[in-house]
Amino acid sequence: MSVFVFIPLLPLLASLALVVGGRRWGDQGHRIAIPAMGLSFALSVGAFLEILNHGPISIPLYQLLQSGPLAIQVGLYLDQLTVLLLLLVTGVSGVVHVFSSRYMIGDPRYNRFFAVISFFTFCMLMLVMSSNLLIMFVFWEMMGLCSYLLISHWAQRTPAVQAATKAYLVNAIADVGLGFGIILTFATFGTLDIPTILAQAESVKDQTVNILGWMGGDFQIHPVTVIPFFLFMGAMGKSAQMPFHVWLPFAMEAPTPVSALIHAATMVNAGPFLLVRLSPLLVLSPSAMNFIAVVGAVTALFAAMVSMTQSDIKKNLAYSTISQIGFMIMTCGIGAFVAAIFHLLAHGCLKAFLFLSTGNALRAVQSHHHGEPQSDLPTKEKTWLSLGALMLACLPPFVIFSGPYEVLWAAQGFASARTVFWVMGLLTVFFTAVYIYRGIWSLFRVGLSMRDRETGIAKPAGPRLFSPSHLLMVLASGGVMGAILMGIWSWFVQFLTPALALPPSSVPGIVTPTEGMVWIVGPLGVAVLGWIYAYSRPSVSYKHGDTESEWKRAAYVLFLNKGYFDEIYEAYLVRPTLRFSHWLWRRIDVQGVDGIVYGLATVSLRLARWLWQVVDLKGIDRLTINIGRQSVTLGQWLWELIDIRGLGKTMDQVGVSADATGQYLDEVGPRTLQHHLLVMIFWLVLAIALLYILVK
Repeated sequence: MSVFVFIPLLPLLASLALVVGGRRWGDQGHRIAIPAMGLSFALSVGAFLEILNHGPISIPLYQLLQSGPLAIQVGLYLDQLTVLLLLLVTGVSGVVHVFSSRYMIGDPRYNRFFAVISFFTFCMLMLVMSSNLLIMFVFWEMMGLCSYLLISHWAQRTPAVQAATKAYLVNAIADVGLGFGIILTFATFGTLDIPTILAQAESVKDQTVNILGWMGGDFQIHPVTVIPFFLFMGAMGKSAQMPFHVWLPFAMEAPTPVSALIHAATMVNAGPFLLVRLSPLLVLSPSAMNFIAVVGAVTALFAAMVSMTQSDIKKNLAYSTISQIGFMIMTCGIGAFVAAIFHLLAHGCLKAFLFLSTGNALRAVQSHHHGEPQSDLPTKEKTWLSLGALMLACLPPFVIFSGPYEVLWAAQGFASARTVFWVMGLLTVFFTAVYIYRGIWSLFRVGLSMRDRETGIAKPAGPRLFSPSHLLMVLASGGVMGAILMGIWSWFVQFLTPALALPPSSVPGIVTPTEGMVWIVGPLGVAVLGWIYAYSRPSVSYKHGDTESEWKRAAYVLFLNKGYFDEIYEAYLVRPTLRFSHWLWRRIDVQGVDGIVYGLATVSLRLARWLWQVVDLKGIDRLTINIGRQSVTLGQWLWELIDIRGLGKTMDQVGVSADATGQYLDEVGPRTLQHHLLVMIFWLVLAIALLYILVK
């Protein structure tokens, strides 16, 4: 057995130790969980180096089930894609564990919290490492259960319980599609082993399945066309894609470490990972790829615009996560799987840092509202924050719109489809640049205003965009960032491509300078424009009396209310479902089941009363009375028939005879005893004499 089995096993053992130990650990649960995560991360680094040098590793563990052609083999499969996710999950989870050891001090469920997040990490690791599609689905569902426990950690708060319930139900509905996809995959390939499925994907491209065979019908479909739709439905739920995105903003009711873990390393990354893992199967369905690209693009654009209108830092981060995951889903839809994983890793590290830094920003805002002294943000720090936001804004277009993806963006059969994808992608880049800058600025600035050094009067912090030092730092940082990204990107493509098993024509190659200049100037320009727009307008709000046009006001209100998705679901899904459930309860439970029970009880009582009156009183009691009367009559007849006085005289004579016999025995008794003693003495003397003779 390989040592890499301990990568998921260590968090599991830590969780079990905390559960079994219970209160005996006191407030020292982090002393068990943090070392386990540290060792797991170290082993993940070792796995990365091993695969970098020797290629993928397959670790069979044991056979869970064997029923006919269905064989469920529990095993681990580590390739280039797996180890990259392992580094992200164990690294971010380890940081979250360390952060939680201070953040959760004083919590009455301190050890329980560490037990659940350790188990949560174990589930994500097994989801990433599983070589069997059904085992992956099992841990997919267990991860949803862990998210419910973590979001409702502060169960005394009603909003936390409601948010946890919402997250669990939305994911459960989406996971139905994933379950159907797994069933259809087994019906098509005859196995659930992931490497085998990926190897056979091309060979079953023309195969058909009759999905109505059990009904006697004939409806032939190409399973490789339908399977990606079902699998993507599960990814839509876990990765919060429209219309299943409504659970993620409410998950902010969880403690901050949980938000960082969900957004950066675990649940939301499960969807892109599933699509990239099954990419050889995905590319065989152009219609599914188009659908995935459209859903991802719409989600990315919508969430980016919603994020721009949110004033709450956590809501802003939540919708920015939805937008970025949508961007990753869109890149999967156009076949840019390497870019999706690159974006996923960069986003995971950034979002973990942002969530774990939110507490300091909220504390600074709280001190501002309490009237505490404000400190101006130094110009140097403002410049670095602006540059950081610019770099983050330029990262998506740099990766997605680079030269090798020209073929992927132009792969659609209709010019209108290509235009739509380009427009959606560029709009997403623009709004991403806007909310990244606003998020970074609101998160890390300390003073909300600047004071004039001469007058001391507070005035808004105005940017100095065209200062020489500012432009010089932008140019220098941009050049350094481009060089670093080009180097990392070239190595990243070569490392990850073998795990995708894609045909060479769809695998991105190395960017040449000419291609890069042609295809990247436009998208990077859009990102810079979005950064400039956010730099010049740090916040957006509309008040009564503003001169903005009506459509801008309407758009602002629409996105401020998050597209009214929650209200629509409440009005057309939640309330009708509750009313229907109440009707079922009243008609079926109260009037149906309860009515039947009450009716049976009434009939039973009436039957018992009839039995008591007819069988007991008129039957058994009357029979008993008659038997008693007949017995009395028989006794009287026997009394009259037999002479009681004659019988008494006979008994007196017997008594006199018995007395005489007893007196006789009393007289004979002593003589009989003497006779017996003499006999015994005679035989004793005879025995002694005989013994004397024999001994002599």
